[in-house]
Formats: sequence, C-alpha cells, structure tokens
Amino acid sequence: MGVTNAYAQTPFMSQQFVATNFFNPATVGFGTNNQFQTFYRNQFSGVGDPFKTIGVGVDFALFKNEDNEGYNNFGVGLQGVSEQVLNGILQTNEITLSLANRVFLNKDRTSFFSIGISSTYISRNIDRNALTFGDQYNSGRLFNSTSLETIGNFPTKFSTNGGIMYSFVSPDVFLQTGASTFYINRSANALNYGNVNQSFQMVTTLNYEHRFMEDNTYVIHADYQNRLEAEFVYVGGAIGLPIYAMDEQQNKFYVGCFYRSKDAIVPYVGLLYNKYKIGLTYDIYQNSLTSANLHPQTIEFNLSTYLGRNISKNLKSIFN
Repeated sequence: MGVTNAYAQTPFMSQQFVATNFFNPATVGFGTNNQFQTFYRNQFSGVGDPFKTIGVGVDFALFKNEDNEGYNNFGVGLQGVSEQVLNGILQTNEITLSLANRVFLNKDRTSFFSIGISSTYISRNIDRNALTFGDQYNSGRLFNSTSLETIGNFPTKFSTNGGIMYSFVSPDVFLQTGASTFYINRSANALNYGNVNQSFQMVTTLNYEHRFMEDNTYVIHADYQNRLEAEFVYVGGAIGLPIYAMDEQQNKFYVGCFYRSKDAIVPYVGLLYNKYKIGLTYDIYQNSLTSANLHPQTIEFNLSTYLGRNISKNLKSIFN
C-alpha cells in the first residue's frame, strides 16, 4: 500500500502580480497613487468549503503638492486579510500598516527605486463549539500532543516585513522588479507552549508590460516564493487587447495563462477600464489530489480602483 504525504494549507494568491501591496511594502503609495483594492479567493471549493481568503487594502500618496509637480516620495498603505477554514471554524485575521519611500533616478522621474517596511498583527482563533468531534480539540486523545487547544493559548503573533523595488515607466514600457522578506513569529500547535517557530520567508517579483502593434501589449510575470511549508515558482504571461472608447482611455482586455510549479495551471482574464482593474483566475491542479477522486476548484477574483485622476502619459499597465 502506497503512502502519500500531506501538507498543511498555506494561503497564496494566483493574482499576486496585481496585488503587490499585499506582498511588498515598497509598492504602497506609488504608481497611480491613491488606490483601493479587494480580492476574494475560494480555494478547494470542489471538496466542500475548506478554505477561503478575503483581502482589502488601501494606499495613499504622501506629501504630493505643486512644488514637486504632483509627484510624491512617500507612501502609506493599510491592508486587512481574513483567512477562513471550514466556514470560519478556524480564522486567521491580519492587519498590516506599510510605509514606503522612493528615490527618483532621472530627471524625467520615469525611473525610481523604493524601499518599504511594514508591521502585521495576526490574530488566530478557533470556534470550539463548531467542531464535530471533541477529540479534534482536546489533547491526549486523537491528536495527542498536537491538539488544536493550543491555538487558544497563543492567539496572536506579529510579522515584520521589509521590501525593495525598482520601477521604470514610459509610454511603451512598464517594468517592476523587487523582493520582500517576512519575519514571522509563529506559535506551534504543541503542549510545549514556549515552542515558537521563527522563520524568514521571501518573495521576489518581476512584472513587465510592453506595447506592440500600436495599442496591443504583452505581459510577463514571474515570482519566486520561499516559505516555511513550500517553495515554488509562478510564471506566465498575457496579451492585452485594446478597447477603444471616445475618451481615449488606455482600456484593455487581457487573456493569459500562468503556471505554479508542481501544483497548478492558472488561466487568467482581466479588464482594465477607466479607473477600474478586474481580474479572474481558475486554478487547474496538477498534483496528486486529482488522482484521488477529488476535483478541487479554486476561483480568485480581484478588483481595484484608483482614487483621483490618472493624468500620466505613460503606459497604463495592469500592474500599475
């Protein structure tokens, strides 16, 4: 009889490329400046409702005025994420405050380097009354010394995050590349209450969009994530097709596909229209779950809008 390893769920996004303010504090307050963003990810819904993630974020430009011709050097962001397991029986809620500073590298202000820091407060709780079996909670029984009761003893933890980013924009090109690291102090689910798992986790990102054949664009994204539970590469691309309108906005419809190593192929459709950016992905899993008569479905929806006017003549990118 064969043995298959199983790993605990770690949340991640299939549209990390349009939600960089959740992953890298160096991106807040720049680009189109004031921005509101939300996402919803329903993971493995084909085998019940085991895992879903909801996020809301807003970031602002600081000290932007007429003296600096409408450009800002500082940004601030606030993000909230709720991860819910089994209809909220186990919940992890996170609040992050991010600050960023950037330095322009040329007189046209089309090239800049930014650095950011953030701090995250994480609260985790479990609804004991919603559990089906008492042995799933109490120690010394089904799970012995790894009981879920220890979640109640260490309900909160903190993460300190730092990031760097280089960006270049022009009428035809948008380039963004950088990295961020997360220092997480995790409480372990063990009777040794002093046992914590302190770890560094890292994310590196490359976003690139280029105009071709007048108003068409092609998109390339790649990121590498090194986490406590997993290490993977996510890479792919899309084509942006123009949607012409009377106001001459750079509106586009995107269609593409991405690949997460050893896990899933992810088709993607997106829309960039006026102030709004909408994205939808569907994960097609390639791992051993599909051979066990399980057909998980993961749908992720992303919506963002900028607050104010976008008066830049540079490329209006899906990443920006």
